[in-house]
Amino acid sequence: MTSKRVNIVNPGNFGRAAAADNRRGEFNIGNEVLIAHEVPVDFVFIGDSITQMWELNVYFGRNGRFIVNRGIGGDISSHVLRRFDADVVQLKPKYVVIKIGVNNFWALDGWTANDRQTAEQIIPGLVNDIQEMVKKAKDNDIIPVICSILPTNMPQSGHNHIRNAGIISVNKKLQTLANEQGLIYADYHERMVAEDGIRLRDELADDGIHPHVLGYDIMANVLREALEQKGIQV
Repeated sequence: MTSKRVNIVNPGNFGRAAAADNRRGEFNIGNEVLIAHEVPVDFVFIGDSITQMWELNVYFGRNGRFIVNRGIGGDISSHVLRRFDADVVQLKPKYVVIKIGVNNFWALDGWTANDRQTAEQIIPGLVNDIQEMVKKAKDNDIIPVICSILPTNMPQSGHNHIRNAGIISVNKKLQTLANEQGLIYADYHERMVAEDGIRLRDELADDGIHPHVLGYDIMANVLREALEQKGIQV
């Protein structure tokens, strides 16, 4: 039991109906409990809905690892970067698993012409945000694990091919970043892409973007293999 409150890092609200605001209160409470009770955290998974919806304890934690899920459906890289101090750094995990970026590409559609961006405009900011997360992690003695963005299979969106080509470009840059800095890289894309090299395989998601059990089975195997190559168990 604790007898008093503790101070926590709180990034505040983003406003404009930002996805990251949807779970801020929940995460603040959870973070405070973890800090107040000095719980040693092994892994924080941070990202968007694909992370949020992943039942991590089905796949991981059997070796006594303590795992925290800080995924938020609809989140984008700039918002993950802003909440990184709160949802990762202050929890002092040994590892952070970073998978974010697909939602950045909804800017291809945009609500108005002023909101719309090309893939060439989206990619540099997305990659830079992830680089900054990696730096924050390393500066705080947290080992970052970079994950590729998954392909999509949503022809109805009108930008499926452009989005997937952009995702491939981002993943190449993330792979280069991992190679240059000796980081762990989990390449989900390679194992989940269709024969055309661009789309998500039909049998891995019902809606063309969110994996169901078959997709998560692959992701778990990819991540486990990438970690085991470095002698890390999850």
